Amino acid sequence: MKKNSNDLAKIVRGDKKSIDIAMQVMKANPFPWVIDLVANVLDEKQKIATLAILCDLAMSDGVLAGQEKQILQMYMDKFGVPEAKLTPIIKAIAIKNDFSIFA
Repeated sequence: MKKNSNDLAKIVRGDKKSIDIAMQVMKANPFPWVIDLVANVLDEKQKIATLAILCDLAMSDGVLAGQEKQILQMYMDKFGVPEAKLTPIIKAIAIKNDFSIFA
């Protein structure tokens, strides 16, 4: 849970009250139902930014596959964001997280 808290702190710029509220909501609303709550309060730009953050977290190893890809797809579906809109973001994150290019 510490890693999730650290990631959340980056998003809300260290606003402890926002972090506490977000963690309470996540605990009270199990996954995947919490996605509906998130989808209902974000505007389109916030949804894209959230998906980009989720991609970056999921692709920290340079790969988007398996359960991480399924979870991202769930968010995309609930947010109404087509894969074509996220593809350039995924490609950029894949390059960003590919440290083998420096070897």
